[in-house]
Amino acid sequence: MGNLTLTHLEYCTYCPKMCRHTCPVSEATGRETFIPQNKQQRLSQLRKGKQPYTVETTEPLWACTGCRACINACVHGVEVGPTLFAGRAEAAKRNVLPPELHRYGERFRARDERLGRSARDLLPRERFAAEARVGLWPGCDAIDKGAADVLAQLEVFDRVGAEHVRLVDSQAVCGGYPLLAAGLVEAFRWHAGRVAQELARFGTVVMTCSACVHTLRQLYPAEGVSIPAEILHVSEYLAQHVERLPRAVGAATSAAASAVETVWYHDPCYLARWEKVMEAPRRVLARVAEVREFAWSHGETECCGGGGVLPKTMPAVADAMARRRLHEVSEAGGGTVVTSCGTCKHMLARNAPAGVIVRDLVEYVESRTRPSTPPAP
Repeated sequence: MGNLTLTHLEYCTYCPKMCRHTCPVSEATGRETFIPQNKQQRLSQLRKGKQPYTVETTEPLWACTGCRACINACVHGVEVGPTLFAGRAEAAKRNVLPPELHRYGERFRARDERLGRSARDLLPRERFAAEARVGLWPGCDAIDKGAADVLAQLEVFDRVGAEHVRLVDSQAVCGGYPLLAAGLVEAFRWHAGRVAQELARFGTVVMTCSACVHTLRQLYPAEGVSIPAEILHVSEYLAQHVERLPRAVGAATSAAASAVETVWYHDPCYLARWEKVMEAPRRVLARVAEVREFAWSHGETECCGGGGVLPKTMPAVADAMARRRLHEVSEAGGGTVVTSCGTCKHMLARNAPAGVIVRDLVEYVESRTRPSTPPAP
């Protein structure tokens, strides 16, 4: 562990638990063991040899999505997520991992290769390119769930005059964040180097996964891997062309304003808190709908449960977090929730209660700006 990580660990170990209420994992489980301070204290005990490294003693290290909610209540700005991830790396070195992560490196590579083949089967081959000025790299979850959202992104790009955007023709479809979250640092570095080499042929790389945006912007450089391409979230790219985006039917005049749907916007943690991308998706969404905010939104957003490989290590907890996030919408009578991350959409959609619909940002925009088909003669 680096000196800064150790400093954060010491600060958190002796803190009077001011951020107890912020951790979505501890709130979803009701377990005091999983509050940020106790997780850090357990890591400190492991590091100092006061606890042995076992699957049982290291369990608190995995009760974190890296969502960064706890930093909002921390006077010292302690980064709990990265510190716990460093503890996971130490556990991995000792071959002490949750049973759900057995041979995870091999499984990750197999999935990446499978989804690479799926992308070529599901997406228009003529839109792929080995190099281009702007490349779309959709992300593994978007492809894994059928690629409909990716096709919608291509449609919207065409509508705003960005027909030149090409799908990245790459063997890799994931930025590798799950490897780092699983403590497999060396595997992550190898994968990052491979991805960086393939993306170097693009001037700008547009991405839809919030964790991938954060990974390529910050985690790659932290591991000594640089990418010359500009990395943008799809909402940032579309915000540059928002005036060219057709308005939804009924959005053009105040007389028809009642026809504009009101939707809730969910901020992905890695996009909002880590990358500070909050206004771009709202600008795009406001073009076609009235945006309604959660009580906890922007930099105070609540985690959907999809980060930190929690859906693999603690799937029931991850689902409980997603349901907790949607409770406000359900209590308000239901409605449509729009988010700008494939992982968030998947977690929220599969846990949505009756009356709550979850949509991808660009897919929703595409459906609201789709040209009307003239009636057949």
